[in-house]
Amino acid sequence: MDPITQAKHTARVLIGEARARRQVGHGFWCMFRMAQSARRRAAALPCPAQPAFPIQPELFA
Repeated sequence: MDPITQAKHTARVLIGEARARRQVGHGFWCMFRMAQSARRRAAALPCPAQPAFPIQPELFA
C-alpha cells in the first residue's frame, strides 16, 4: 500500500471512530484531531513519480 492510500485509509478509519465516539462523548475531539491531521498528511504527500525508463519485460524473461 502506497503512503497516500494508507494516509487516506487512516483518515477514513479515524473519522468513523470519531463519529462513533461522538455518541458516547469520550475521546471525540482527540479522534477528530487525529483524523484531521491524517487528512492533511494525505493531501500533502506528493504523488509517486513515474519510473525514469520504461520497464523492458523481455530482459526478465
